[in-house]
Amino acid sequence: MRRSRGPSLASLDGGGSILQRRLRDVMLGATVILVPAVALNVWVSVLGYDRLDPNDSVVPSFLSDDTGGGIEDFATWLSIVFASMVTAVVGYFAAQILLGERLRNPVSLGRALARTGRRLPSIAAAWALTHWWFPIMALIVVTAEDDVVGVWIFLFVFVAWFSAAATLLVIPAMVGERLGPFAAAKRNWRLVKLRYGLCVVFVMLATLLSVLLLVGIATLVPLLEQFGFVTLGDAAWIVQSVMVQIAVLVVVPLIALGTAQAYLEVRLDGEGLDLQIDADRAFGPVGGKVGS
Repeated sequence: MRRSRGPSLASLDGGGSILQRRLRDVMLGATVILVPAVALNVWVSVLGYDRLDPNDSVVPSFLSDDTGGGIEDFATWLSIVFASMVTAVVGYFAAQILLGERLRNPVSLGRALARTGRRLPSIAAAWALTHWWFPIMALIVVTAEDDVVGVWIFLFVFVAWFSAAATLLVIPAMVGERLGPFAAAKRNWRLVKLRYGLCVVFVMLATLLSVLLLVGIATLVPLLEQFGFVTLGDAAWIVQSVMVQIAVLVVVPLIALGTAQAYLEVRLDGEGLDLQIDADRAFGPVGGKVGS
């Protein structure tokens, strides 16, 4: 493990290499964790295409258009918030896989999932501590009027970019140093201050990669239909929604692995972790385990 000249790109590249090496374990584990969020997103897609009557008897009356913002607004808000929280859970799972590989202590799929399950309360607490603003901003965006929603989305993305950079290393620190949510948040802040620029660039590159993959896959179905390769008719939107969720199953673990690699890159560049590892291997650990 050595320092990189371009740590932001190296983080994504390192995450991708582990994804290739442990493809079955990473994809299977991430899919197990993401299934509830994917199902919720499909439900929101159904609502978005008016396939569900908001006044149907299966919908609680307080969520209908007559008494509130509507089931569509609530479902969209819930899916955004829940997806963010589940992404943190995938991040914890993926960090175990990547750090285990990088520190030559591989973690099996079952062990990584079991540890993730046991730490769910701590992961949720860490998410709430660092993303308390997220549900509020999401609620403002999904309930905004048409003429101002673009402004709110721009503000939301701007805040999310720099907030994500400022809290990027919380989950990897929980895994790599076996910290609780509050201690991980403090440790994250110390690390981010060392290389905040690296974290910002990584978040922007990760966002660009995610958007390219999601948009590319989302437009695949309409293009195939437009050029006559397939004829899906009314089912086109269903197929398109499923394709987008398949893309999510790839993008989320890839970015999660890249985030764990970014944690290592910050420690390598800012704390000389490579020197510590070499010294520990040559003379034995002093003052704790490597990565703790």
